[in-house]
Amino acid sequence: MRKGMLIPALLLTFVAAVPNRASIRDAGEYLKKNVVARKLKNGITVILLNRGYAPVLAFEISFRVGSVDEGYRTIGAAHLLEHMLFKGTDTIGTNNYKKERAIMGRMEAVGETIDRLKLADPANIRLPDLEAELRRLQSLQSAYVEGSPYDRIYSENGAVGFNASTSKDKTGYYIELPASKLEMWAKMESERLMNLVLREYYLERNNVVQERLMRSDSIGAGLMYETFMASAFIAHPYRHPIIGWRSNIPYLSIEEVRKFFRDYYIPSRMTITIVGMQDTDRTLEIVGRYFNRIEPRPDPPPIAISEPPQLGERRATLHFESNPYLIIGWHKPTFPSRDDSVCEVIGEILTGGMSSRLYRSLVMEKKIASSVSAWNGAPGSRYDNLFTLFATPQPPHTPHELERAIYEEMDRFFDDVTDAEIQKVINGMESEMVFDLETNKGIAGTLSYYQTLYGDWEYAVDYLSMIKSVSTRNIKEMKNRYFTGSNRTVGILLDSRVGGGKR
Repeated sequence: MRKGMLIPALLLTFVAAVPNRASIRDAGEYLKKNVVARKLKNGITVILLNRGYAPVLAFEISFRVGSVDEGYRTIGAAHLLEHMLFKGTDTIGTNNYKKERAIMGRMEAVGETIDRLKLADPANIRLPDLEAELRRLQSLQSAYVEGSPYDRIYSENGAVGFNASTSKDKTGYYIELPASKLEMWAKMESERLMNLVLREYYLERNNVVQERLMRSDSIGAGLMYETFMASAFIAHPYRHPIIGWRSNIPYLSIEEVRKFFRDYYIPSRMTITIVGMQDTDRTLEIVGRYFNRIEPRPDPPPIAISEPPQLGERRATLHFESNPYLIIGWHKPTFPSRDDSVCEVIGEILTGGMSSRLYRSLVMEKKIASSVSAWNGAPGSRYDNLFTLFATPQPPHTPHELERAIYEEMDRFFDDVTDAEIQKVINGMESEMVFDLETNKGIAGTLSYYQTLYGDWEYAVDYLSMIKSVSTRNIKEMKNRYFTGSNRTVGILLDSRVGGGKR
């Protein structure tokens, strides 16, 4: 996984996607001339690109808010809110909001009381009666709830790809619709942001608990990843899992989550990106008409804590009923640091395909690994992050054997990396970008990504030139700057069914 998968194939694909492409000599220049970027009066950034021949639009609404913005009282709030924003408003998702609202008021009072008692006095004799009352209220509410309201409405209007995602850095909502449905989309999306109802909150919170049990707590590699990140980051909130910790999700306060939404899902942290066949002036007028209704609010304070320099290797070992697994990470700067671009190239040379150094040596020749991959920029990119390697040992070899072999190969790599290897990576990234960003949705995602995380979509244009400037000297300088033992965190997952493994 790498940032390069998200970036400017634009520089190639746009040339193939516009009229008179033979006359376009510089795709980056084309982007700068044809992307329309405006700020609404309330602070929302709008990015538009008229592209293609079919009357279809790809929409993305993104917020510069993710799990990194959460405090200890709100860990998991961004992910839970992603769920809640599909529940509807005071007019969508309900057949009688007046009656439903009265029930929800009582439900919230009971639910908050249950949470407080479970934390402070779990043996309290009132709890069984309160839990029974909550279930009764949920049953009453269900008579007024219309499930999956947006799925139904959008499906009836020709939508595809209606979805959302939450990361460490951002939250995004995506859909593709016929261009004729632009105004319907603007009305629907602006109103679900202005009139969000935390409908079926306690049921959905419990669903997230179950989601964590299935996707994290029962998967060894997932638990190892969490343990690894909590070891690599001892201060910065990148250490927290996006979904939340198993111990805190059941106590996420509805009032705290509501406040998190009010504080962070605000116009100044919001980007609307629309790509496809459109009249951009008309699109901007419609978007402004509906989204300017969202009131601006003050920006929340910035994250005050930073990760202190690492002064020695950190190791975390996890025993679980799972195949062994290995994660190694080194702290490094984030984009747009030049060193981040150098690390991007390093990751591709080491693990980018079957001819890459680590894959060829460890998987094909020595057969001590069944898989190996790199992620430059884990677990997020708004703040300084990690260059991370993930590897699975091939039985009977152990993670410790594989770890030693990786260090040996990396030492050789830093000693003898060649210009030809760098050029091969550049060529491969250019061609992969073409395939990854041929669609309106892919282009919208790229523009939105750079605008939301770094405050300027034009970084998408600059990125490839930064990669092309990487030299062997730049790569060799990284060895002692970042790829040192004292700057390293190692996570090892051992199979508890076979005695925990051997060194």
